[in-house]
Amino acid sequence: MSLLLLDIDGTLREPLSEQQYVQHPQDQRIIAGVEIAVRAYKDDWIMVGITNQGGVAAGHKSMQECVQEQQYTLELLPELREIYFCPDFKGTKCFRVTRHNVHNHSQTKWSGQYRKPRSGMLQLAMVRHKHTPSNSLYVGDRPEDEQAAQRAGVSFQWAGDWIEQHQDAITGNTTRDC
Repeated sequence: MSLLLLDIDGTLREPLSEQQYVQHPQDQRIIAGVEIAVRAYKDDWIMVGITNQGGVAAGHKSMQECVQEQQYTLELLPELREIYFCPDFKGTKCFRVTRHNVHNHSQTKWSGQYRKPRSGMLQLAMVRHKHTPSNSLYVGDRPEDEQAAQRAGVSFQWAGDWIEQHQDAITGNTTRDC
């Protein structure tokens, strides 16, 4: 079994409202093609989400709304085991959200390193699931995702490439209609 670390916003989900960020917990949908890509990993991989949630620190959403948002994502993508999020700009706080609980991991040796492009959330997830960088993969859509993976020593794949790779594997197509 390996560990698949997945960025959330822009990689797995997007706002239904077509705003830049999710406006309320149910203002989200899974990005086209993600469900097929996730299915390719469900038997042999533990899948967890990793996300900066600076909207909390910026006052755009409360902690409770942020937790509800992550729990709704877990409902939409039941293959995800949990989501780690950093709600502050300094990277000192980290919370792990499951379908029914929230766990505060702010008092670990990675406090101050949680916010991407730092690698604290990735490292915490690897330790919790007893995985090493060599059997982990991080998928993301932004340069800070790639930088966090590099800092953690984890292989990285761009979200668009990851989604496309699995569409082709399922359909057997090498071309798509425009």
